[in-house]
Amino acid sequence: MAKFGYHKFIFELKRERMHTYQIAEAILDAYKNEKLSDERIGFLKKQAEEQLEELAQNEELYKSFLNKIDAPQKIDKLILWTMLMSNEQICDEYIDKFKKNFREIIPVSDLADLLFYAVHQKKVKGVELDGFTYLLESKTEGIEEVDQYAFTNALLYVQKSKEVEMEF
Repeated sequence: MAKFGYHKFIFELKRERMHTYQIAEAILDAYKNEKLSDERIGFLKKQAEEQLEELAQNEELYKSFLNKIDAPQKIDKLILWTMLMSNEQICDEYIDKFKKNFREIIPVSDLADLLFYAVHQKKVKGVELDGFTYLLESKTEGIEEVDQYAFTNALLYVQKSKEVEMEF
């Protein structure tokens, strides 16, 4: 019984850190520079800011969303948008309330790219993002899915970079 408790503790401890944050800096930097264009990141940042501004216009709804994710008072817009849009209930409600012509699914690829960007900013560039620790320690289902997607993309990138053409 004690052994089971120890393993459960280790499992919980491991879940406190995102897999994506464990990627080596060189791989993060190469992935960011080769796979995530400045245009893509610029588009995602602009989209996040526009949607957050739109949300903030409905103060009651905005506050209820912040309460649902238990957001810290000081949080970077990209991290806030990532937390909000990775929550399926919030994402669905946002689409419905603002009559968006989106598919009613979490935008996992967008969120994974922003997660990579946030980790790259923190780990490679040394840029402090408000709420980064909050994101890193989040145990929500949506963030776990986004993290796994980002991590898988990094592994595929590493695998592709190791492939060589063979001639016979």
